[in-house]
Formats: sequence, structure tokens, C-alpha cells
Amino acid sequence: MDINRAGIVLAGESNTGPTRSHNEDNFLIFTPSGGAAALAVIADGIGGHGKGETASSICCTELFRAARTLDSAAWDETFLRAALDAANARIFARNFAERRVRPMGCTVVAAVFFADRMIVANAGDSRLYEYDPDNSVPLRQHTIDHRPPCAEGRRRSTRNEFSNFVSKSLGTHKRVEPEIKVLPRPPRARYLLCSDGLYSVLPDSMFAGMLGSDISVRGVTGKLMCDALLSGTRDNVTLICAGPPDEER
Repeated sequence: MDINRAGIVLAGESNTGPTRSHNEDNFLIFTPSGGAAALAVIADGIGGHGKGETASSICCTELFRAARTLDSAAWDETFLRAALDAANARIFARNFAERRVRPMGCTVVAAVFFADRMIVANAGDSRLYEYDPDNSVPLRQHTIDHRPPCAEGRRRSTRNEFSNFVSKSLGTHKRVEPEIKVLPRPPRARYLLCSDGLYSVLPDSMFAGMLGSDISVRGVTGKLMCDALLSGTRDNVTLICAGPPDEER
């Protein structure tokens, strides 16, 4: 955990889970000392395509490479888009060089936190939630799940036959257009970034309860991970929790 001028504390965990043989998720937390912003990233390798862990590692590496060579005050929408384009190009080039029939790829959710605002980008079904105790609807999902349309009349669920597919990801196509939003950052808000291994087994009500509690960001991260594993998730689980220092909440 670390605090910089963005006034935010971050904590992350990743676990292979009880059934998978290896972890295809990767995450990045970068809070440059004295910087104006903090960066959080979760990348989830696409299941069934092979080498998902390589794709997610490339994604986090490229975002870190871009971030460390630029003053954090300049981490804007253009920065995020360029870094994700670079990650996509590198994964795509490797797929081409290796002549992969089922190309490796990954989903991604990335957030840049400033003191008064945040920028969030996503491609795929990794998510970012905001919990603002001062909002009439405290818990909101700020990302879009990029999945194929469900059959008519079916409720969209991470547990149905569409759960292994995403309609947008890094590395599987020459170009990718991530969703990018600039949002205000409420002073007492907390955030949860996660792969589908977490939200597929835990309800939003649990996220709201934990993020709205007096438990520290580190404690919330550990508790949600423990609950996901005990709930029998069949996927890798990765999450990052973020929020203001305890004394400012």
C-alpha cells in the first residue's frame, strides 16, 4: 500500500483459485512517490485460448512502462489509450509470429486516480465498482461488460453459456477500442476493481457491505478474496480495493 498526492490507498490480491492449475490473471498498482496520480490495473487472460497469463502480463508490463516514463500529472485519456494500444499491438504481434489458431488475449480494467477525478478504461468483462456513501445509490458499476448478446429472454449471467466469451479484449484483433470514461472522484468514495472470478460468485450487496464498512482497504481486499475462495469460484480471482486514507473517510 502507498499514498501519494492523489490521496488514495490501494491494496491488491490475486489467487489461482481452488480448481485451476495456474493463474492467468495479473495486476498492477503504481503510486509514484510524490506523484499526482495512482494507477491500478487488472488483466485477466481469456480462458481456453492458451497463454492467457502471458497476455495479461504483457498488458500490465506495457501500462507500467508507459506510466513510469511520463509524469503522473499527464496520465490522461490519451495516455491510457496509447498504453492499451501498445499492449494490444504487442500481444497481437506475438500471436501472429506464433501462428496461433486461438490467439491469446486478455480483458483489462485500468483506473487512474487523481485527487478530484478518475479515468477508467476497460475492454472485456473485468469490472470497476464505486461505492460512495454520500450517493443515493451508493454502489455503481462504472465499466461495461463486453460480452456477446444473450439469448432473447435470458438474464445475462456470468454462469450461463456465454460466460466464456468476451466481445472485446486485448490481443485478439489488430485494433481495440476500450471504453474510457472521466468521472469525478467523490471525497469519501471507495473502489473495487476485479476479474470475473470474484463477481461471478459474490453478489453486489456483499461488495457494498464491505466497501461501506469501517474495515481498512487492505482488510476489505483480504476478506473478499477469502469469501470468493470459500464460495467455490472455479476461476482465478484478482481484485484491487482503493479509497482515501482511513482518517479522511
